[in-house]
Amino acid sequence: MLKIIQYVIMLLKDRKTYKWATIGIFALVCDLSLYKFLLSKIDMDLAKAASTFLGVNISFHFNRLWTFKSIGSYFDDLKRYIALYFIAILVNVFVNNISYKILNDINQAYFVALFVSVIIGYFGQRLWVFKNRVK
Repeated sequence: MLKIIQYVIMLLKDRKTYKWATIGIFALVCDLSLYKFLLSKIDMDLAKAASTFLGVNISFHFNRLWTFKSIGSYFDDLKRYIALYFIAILVNVFVNNISYKILNDINQAYFVALFVSVIIGYFGQRLWVFKNRVK
């Protein structure tokens, strides 16, 4: 338990955490705006997938360049990111759907799904996608 607390404290002291959060908020605004726009036009699951895809793209490019300053090749980072977010999008859509059935509130379902995706995304990016590798 002490190691977990120490790790959280280390994350809170790391500027990358705050850069990542800033980009995340921007991506969230774009994601939510597109989701709300598309809900009246297409199926809920397709709207959720499309809006999440937009947020993921914003997150990849800004986090790669600004937050993590990746020295990996663009396409290596992109392959890892696509793999990570393929899983994250599937989980997001699934959690959104289940949450909606349980909560019967589209907004609450959105934020439950978002929370799960944020956890997957942050640790996936930090520990796997943009981990600067020396070859």
